[in-house]
Amino acid sequence: MAELNLLRKTPNDTFVVRGEKVQMPNNQEFWQEALKEAENRGISKELIGKNSSLITNAYMESRGLTMQDFGKMVNPQLNRAKVSDLLTNTNTKPLFEALTETFLRGAFEKAGRAEQLTMGPVTIDQQQSQFYYTDGYDNEHYDFMTVAQGGPIPVMTIKLEDKKVIRVYKRGGGIELTDEAKSMNFDMLSKFFERQGMVLGRTDEQMVVDRLQNGYFDDGFDKPQTLGVKSTGKIDPMDLWFAQNYMVEETGFTPNIAVMNLKTAEEWTSMETGQGAPIFLQNQLDGTTPNLLKSQPFVTNQMDDGKIMLVDTQFAINEYVYKPLSTENERNVRTQIDGSYSTKTSDFVPFERNARLIVDVNESRGKK
Repeated sequence: MAELNLLRKTPNDTFVVRGEKVQMPNNQEFWQEALKEAENRGISKELIGKNSSLITNAYMESRGLTMQDFGKMVNPQLNRAKVSDLLTNTNTKPLFEALTETFLRGAFEKAGRAEQLTMGPVTIDQQQSQFYYTDGYDNEHYDFMTVAQGGPIPVMTIKLEDKKVIRVYKRGGGIELTDEAKSMNFDMLSKFFERQGMVLGRTDEQMVVDRLQNGYFDDGFDKPQTLGVKSTGKIDPMDLWFAQNYMVEETGFTPNIAVMNLKTAEEWTSMETGQGAPIFLQNQLDGTTPNLLKSQPFVTNQMDDGKIMLVDTQFAINEYVYKPLSTENERNVRTQIDGSYSTKTSDFVPFERNARLIVDVNESRGKK
């Protein structure tokens, strides 16, 4: 079997990332530097021994590059190679999981929309974290206040809630290959990883929507407020206008996205004017999605019928990450089956309770 090169080689030994030329390492240099970077970042010897994709991630991140950029570095001939060859070739076997992750991660990020709803990741160094909060403060306490000469400057206090602990759990899924299945070309196998990435991405999305609706803590501490409508049983654009402005004026947060299920979104797009024509008729004619609160509706079956959740994504929810998405390889000695296992250890926790508001068309606003 001819040796396969992991990385492509351009005429100038460079590849282009976002308009910038990046020097291309050779195979040996790449692997040595990746291992060194992984050790510097404290990645366990167990994961390094399993050829975790975290090794490649460490190399790419240290150079300001992404796993998508890694895909540009990879020799395109590998797609046409047999999986069995990639798993035995000395140039490709150590980074086989990084190859599969480029396809899994690409589909994960494309299909899953969790990032559209989150403030961003909070990195934690163990699987549980303390919970910090501010109690009973509103926008006024964050603002400038008049200070008498020589007087103390008004402050707000960030507190530690001893009775509330954030715990994140490992979630994972795998794909195993019998020896017979390894005869397929890698481009065929990559489709299975794209399919898995799509499913995992939607799972993350469902998880963040659930936390936004119900909060993280079982006692309802961080559950959002619910607001009724003027006339129950139907969706009226004025109710959404009222809810948007209620958030701005009463909580100080400005919603920039509305989350609802498909049935509720259909009812929203079907609302009629006084003349009986659909309000969003032109949108339906030209194929564009109706615009709600200056953003496209975020449609998910996680929401109940008749409920619309307004979210200020700058302050609503964080993702606490102990271990980011990665893929590891392991061979079962007893069954002689190779497996690629993708895992992630994280959870989503609301940051500001009032940065989201649920509008329920089955409740009267007069009760609130």
